[in-house]
Amino acid sequence: MKNTVLFIGSYSEASKDGIRALILTDKAPWFGADRKGISGIANPSFLKLSPNRKMLYAVSEVGEGTVQAYAIQPAGGQAPPGLTPAGTPQPAGNGPCHISVDPQNRHIIVSNYNGGSLSVFPLDENGIPRTAVQRLHFSGKGPNPSRQEAPHAHSTLFSPDGKQVFAADLGTDRIYIYDYDPKHDKRPLTPAQQPFTTTTPGGGPRHMAFSADGKLLFAVLELNGQVQTFRYQNGGLTPLQTVSAAPADYKGDNFSGADIHLSPDGKFLYTSLRGDIHQIAIFKVQADGLQLVKNQPLPGKEPRNFCLSHDGSLLYCALQKSGTIVVFKRDPETGLLTDTGMSMETPAPVCLEIL
Repeated sequence: MKNTVLFIGSYSEASKDGIRALILTDKAPWFGADRKGISGIANPSFLKLSPNRKMLYAVSEVGEGTVQAYAIQPAGGQAPPGLTPAGTPQPAGNGPCHISVDPQNRHIIVSNYNGGSLSVFPLDENGIPRTAVQRLHFSGKGPNPSRQEAPHAHSTLFSPDGKQVFAADLGTDRIYIYDYDPKHDKRPLTPAQQPFTTTTPGGGPRHMAFSADGKLLFAVLELNGQVQTFRYQNGGLTPLQTVSAAPADYKGDNFSGADIHLSPDGKFLYTSLRGDIHQIAIFKVQADGLQLVKNQPLPGKEPRNFCLSHDGSLLYCALQKSGTIVVFKRDPETGLLTDTGMSMETPAPVCLEIL
């Protein structure tokens, strides 16, 4: 944990420090005292590190948004690193909300929520995005008239071997499957033999994660708070299980899923829940799907993105409406979380990326 850094993305005006960097410590108070802020970008609501950890990518989630690369400038001692804009902002699309990076650092893919589209950007030798070479537009709608009136691309995920890309479309209840050829200059993504699979009608797939062995794909469904499991085999997806992330005694219908992450040991899966329920749902990963273990209440409102420390001992969660980041200890044997009681105040945090 020594000198571990947390980058924070938020909803913010360009004139304010929308991206922040702070040092994490391995004991109370868990957060370093000093913070560095980066301004000049509006609504940097999603951040993603390059595989070599030298570059941070950020979207500007506005009407016609962009993606920007930042070179990470190391700092000594307990000072958090600085970020220097690298290259120029590249036009992404309408409402960019997510970034995924090729494990070999050859392309980044930006999901555009309002535009219902994906933009594929080649990276130069320094990891700086060049002009997009491919833009894919989804079509259709779903059964929820207020949220699924049109396609809403929410995230992409590379397969464990880096040969395929999966795209979650909240608006049409589909997960699209693409074959990925990084050597193709103009069309790195082509529809796979199985071009898509469907999720629960009205569920709205948001974010995804693979199991440690790469045989299962998990998708958190934003609109109904479910987690759907698919068997991944021969380049295709087969529905395997659908389970609610709500606690057993919950009788309402105003809750939704947000983020999803696998523990480093691969034994547990975590999802964040919003609406009436401000919690982290804890699942045990089994060969045939998931078993809900417990719902951990959060000391605040509107959990969005969260992350685990590299060793899996701690979980950090961004609470957008409370303006705080909270930290939990994690039991590696049971997967359960314990609130440390410590928090860091920061305006409208919605994305956490740990260096």
